[in-house]
Amino acid sequence: MIKQCFGAIVLSTIIVGCGTSDSGSDATSVVNLGISSSPDADAQSSYTNSKTDIYIAYSSLPRPDGTGTLRDAIAYLDADGDGDTDVFLATGDYLLEGEVNSILALNDGAQTFTSSTAEFSGNMPPATHARKSIVSDFNNDGLQDIFVFDHGYDANPFPGSQPKLIMQNTIGSFSWEKLTAQTGFHHGGAAADIDNDGDIDIFVGGFAPFFFVNDGDGNFSKVDNRFDNSMDKIFSAELIDVDQDGFVDLLIGAHERDGDKTAIYWGSTTGSYTQNLRTLIPMVTYFGAILDFDAEDIDSDGDRDLIINRTRDGDDGAGKGFYQGRTIQLLVNNGGRSFTDATATNIDYPGGDTDQWFPWVRAQDVDNDGDIDFAPDDAGRGFGYLNDGTGVFTHTLLAP
Repeated sequence: MIKQCFGAIVLSTIIVGCGTSDSGSDATSVVNLGISSSPDADAQSSYTNSKTDIYIAYSSLPRPDGTGTLRDAIAYLDADGDGDTDVFLATGDYLLEGEVNSILALNDGAQTFTSSTAEFSGNMPPATHARKSIVSDFNNDGLQDIFVFDHGYDANPFPGSQPKLIMQNTIGSFSWEKLTAQTGFHHGGAAADIDNDGDIDIFVGGFAPFFFVNDGDGNFSKVDNRFDNSMDKIFSAELIDVDQDGFVDLLIGAHERDGDKTAIYWGSTTGSYTQNLRTLIPMVTYFGAILDFDAEDIDSDGDRDLIINRTRDGDDGAGKGFYQGRTIQLLVNNGGRSFTDATATNIDYPGGDTDQWFPWVRAQDVDNDGDIDFAPDDAGRGFGYLNDGTGVFTHTLLAP
């Protein structure tokens, strides 16, 4: 086998990108499906479907009785067929042992939201500690569906919970099921057509990552031969065609302090993801807990750059502990699967110890000047990063 290694030393920044095996890995063999590239590999991916035309403060959403306080697992879709974007929110509470209802917040067209259960016939899908909700059309009927990653009770012994699959049966009418055969600490994931067979598959992160492969009708089979288990745990993931070669790439991260490697696993004709074809992303001292990935062309040169949202992955001995503070890491794409870490030169204030972490980054043109800015997905945070057009960002207060 010819191993591919991608590296660069740019502006004194060493970029690690060598697809070599790690000693001590328990990587397993994977299939080679011999698939073809797709001119639109990102079509209907959960990353593509997370882009939305509304920008709201999470606090503006209703909180009906019987729901939780968590606001991480948010998703955007037209849930009632009236042409505007509504919000689905799987909730839960920290250290909850039971379950609470999710929330469907309908938009009146002017971004005033009202709770509704009619679309679920009053039977809302539950969650214990929902971490992420994603949207795609899982059964190819032209209607958007939802998948909820629920990791359950968030402390030892981490008993886990079941994912929830929510199908839109007709416009504005949903049903759901718990995937009871799969209980685990499902802390994030993503969806895309990884094998180019015309349907959307799901990557499920957690303590034992795996893929759910779709049969085309929204029925999923757990498979262990599409990822080589070269990462024991994965808490954040996206499926994006980063290098735009027609194959969906897998971006993954967990806690770097534990030895978890933040990386891009490059998609290929195999339809599988292995450590012999990956690029490692440079670590950030102390801020090694990965929260979110975005891949957008920030400098208008035609390729996709990376924005990585981070918080602390452990106590640094100075009273600053786990999930405290935040920082943004910016990697500029040089082509050839090499990147320059441009955080220090291109962001005036990437974050710090006293800043509150947030789960999701929204990368879009915030100020309508034709380039990609970014901000917390929650408009209530009141700030963002405005692009000067060349990929240099200024931390700016924004009206909620």
